[in-house]
Amino acid sequence: MLATSLWALPQASDPSNPAGTAPEYHYQFQNMPPAWVVGLVVVPLVVAFAWWSYGGISRLEPRTRVLLSILRGAAILVCLLAIAQPVLETRHYTQLRSQVHVLVDDSASMQRKDTYPDAQQQAALRAAADVEELAQHTRAELVAKVLERSDGLLAKLAATHDVRLFRFVRKPLPISSLGELTAKGPTSPIGDALELLLSGIGAAPVDAVILVSDGRNNKGLEPAAVAAKYRTADLALYTIGVGDPNPARNVRIIGPSGPKEALRGEEVVFDIKLVAEGLADKSVEVTVEASRDGGPFVPVHNEPPTRLAKDGEPKRVRAVYAFQEPGDYTLRFKVTEFPEETSLDDNVDVRFLRVNDEKIRVLYVEDIPRWEYRYVKEGLKRVDDSIIMQSYLFDASGDFPQEHSRDLAPLRDIPRTREELFAYHVVLVGDVDPLRLGATEEQRNAWLKLLVEFVEFGGGAGFMFGDGFMPEAYRGTVLQDLLPVVLERQSDLEAAVSKINRIDEFRPVLNNPGAPHDIALLSRDLPLNARLWEQELSPLRVYHPVQQAKAGAEVLLRHPVDENRFGKRVIAAVGNYARGRTFWMGTDETWLWRKSFGEVYHDTFWRNVVRYLAENRLRRRDDRVDLRLSKVVAETGEPIQITLLKHDDELHPSSEQEAVVFLRRANAEPERRVLRAIPGELGTYRGTFSLDRPASISVLVFANDNPSDKVLAREDVLVKIPDREMQHSSQDKATLQLTAKASKGGRYVFLGNAAEIAADFKDRRAPDTEVRREVRTLWDHWWMLAAVIGLLALEWILRKRARLV
Repeated sequence: MLATSLWALPQASDPSNPAGTAPEYHYQFQNMPPAWVVGLVVVPLVVAFAWWSYGGISRLEPRTRVLLSILRGAAILVCLLAIAQPVLETRHYTQLRSQVHVLVDDSASMQRKDTYPDAQQQAALRAAADVEELAQHTRAELVAKVLERSDGLLAKLAATHDVRLFRFVRKPLPISSLGELTAKGPTSPIGDALELLLSGIGAAPVDAVILVSDGRNNKGLEPAAVAAKYRTADLALYTIGVGDPNPARNVRIIGPSGPKEALRGEEVVFDIKLVAEGLADKSVEVTVEASRDGGPFVPVHNEPPTRLAKDGEPKRVRAVYAFQEPGDYTLRFKVTEFPEETSLDDNVDVRFLRVNDEKIRVLYVEDIPRWEYRYVKEGLKRVDDSIIMQSYLFDASGDFPQEHSRDLAPLRDIPRTREELFAYHVVLVGDVDPLRLGATEEQRNAWLKLLVEFVEFGGGAGFMFGDGFMPEAYRGTVLQDLLPVVLERQSDLEAAVSKINRIDEFRPVLNNPGAPHDIALLSRDLPLNARLWEQELSPLRVYHPVQQAKAGAEVLLRHPVDENRFGKRVIAAVGNYARGRTFWMGTDETWLWRKSFGEVYHDTFWRNVVRYLAENRLRRRDDRVDLRLSKVVAETGEPIQITLLKHDDELHPSSEQEAVVFLRRANAEPERRVLRAIPGELGTYRGTFSLDRPASISVLVFANDNPSDKVLAREDVLVKIPDREMQHSSQDKATLQLTAKASKGGRYVFLGNAAEIAADFKDRRAPDTEVRREVRTLWDHWWMLAAVIGLLALEWILRKRARLV
């Protein structure tokens, strides 16, 4: 088919056309033979036939002969034209604007605040963002200020292009403005986001993609590898660098790990890690500031100057301080700030500490006044003013005044009611004959069950080996469930005990020498602590062989040589039971440690035992409520679950359908939150919350749900930017440059110069796009037949006049 366009004229003023479109008209022939056939065959034949029809009639005047031949030929050509099937094709075009996709990093690193030490970059960014103090604004805020200003990049692009905004955490998500950025993503999968954006473009008229990011790709595909696919797709990829593009110069404080609870006057230890970037060997100081009960921060401790390690290597600093005033403390750990630092956000870390003025009440029960009893009870009476104790010797006569601290009266019997026993924080059970616990089996079982309830409620229980009864006399009782160790099978016990008699004296070994449990920490000096256990404490001779630690229990001390199929025998272990803690000591000779050092390390050990066992109970300000959080340190955007166990005045589970807690940020009013009752769990309430920004949050329960009333429970959580996002403080300029270069025609610019990119788009426009095509046939219209008839009629008239008919 030969298709011939006679004209192509746009008719934008045609009211029949949809708005925004312009038509073009094309005449075509659907059955036309090739041009050479028309020119060399058809037309000559028609001319020859027309001339032949009248050329032989000599009596006609030449003019008449020519005219008749023309009319005959024209009629034949019109017929042939109809056979060629002429049509009128109307094409409707629209002028579409090319799209520019702007892909903005929405990860948590966009919450960073940078100092921009380079004067030229600082001046450019100040002018572009129209702010004076850059370090007071997050990266996300600066991106919005620079790009969305009235004469900024987005406004300039919008004059010639259709600008589409996207934010990405895991995948590109369309947004209407940069105000929708959250800056809370835990990772920065830049390559993955570029890949997903490219796959979603399809046939859309996209002119270019602009990536706005710090370039720190910490998950997924490499951005430069994905950018090569943009080159294949004939797409330009521009990159706008956010953050300081110069090599990182930063010191970051990590941690510090440390307790959540302390007693008044107790030394609290915080282990701090400092990590440097570009500031190796610099001298720094760590300062501890404290805010008590929401008051102002005041410096409380300064560590001596220390030098930072090599880049990326942690420098460990230990801060030790004793708080003399009770209260809820927010602690702020600060490391020296340098003028050349990239970011100062991570020079500060926050922790919470409750300093308790409450005395730890200890009940210590024994059968006879064995050596272990004599020195342990004396040690507890003198080692710490915060510990008060009462002991009960079953073997003592009725008129014997039982041992006790000055603040307490002597016992006349062991506590036998819930109210009496629950007044203690810790119960230590020595080598007690179970028959001593009650006159009848029912009374003995009742006391053991009461002890289990005590631990379930948050109390601490310690069990001390004795060669008379503990623990074998309690095999098969509920007390065995409390032990953090599994008793050796009776069939293997005799062989294990006989083996002990063949083993020389021994020194227990730390299960984890590098990070010993708090109970086994006799000295804050770790090398000295290890040396004490390995060489200097007096050796022991007696221990009870247990099979292994229970699942979830933590082993503190092991025998150096005696072992079974589960490893070295356990000498000391701790475990959790419901809301309480338990402890097992497999020897009754700790009093021997006094030989070389007096009571110093012996008393410290048992003080650590009591302090550890009492911690869960100390954390509870009111026995009627038990508040728990799923995390004490959470990442931005991460859900934090609140669980509240609530009881009435009789300590029975509450039957209410809702419970109220309050969230309090620093220097802010408490925010009320409602927890819902958990079906099937009477007195248990649960809810969740999350934060998009770093903050220190206190979750509180007030008496009568009134923030001005007494605090019944409090837990704290620190919400931080994810460590993966905080690992690098500067912009990865090299990655952004390489990514732009790998595409077709893209380039990198600093955020302060982002408006320069608009010049690259000034002369670009999308080609006209056809949106509709209409075809109308012409050969079967009436005027085609009329033309043939008209020509033949005119020929007939002329023939009539020439007397040819």
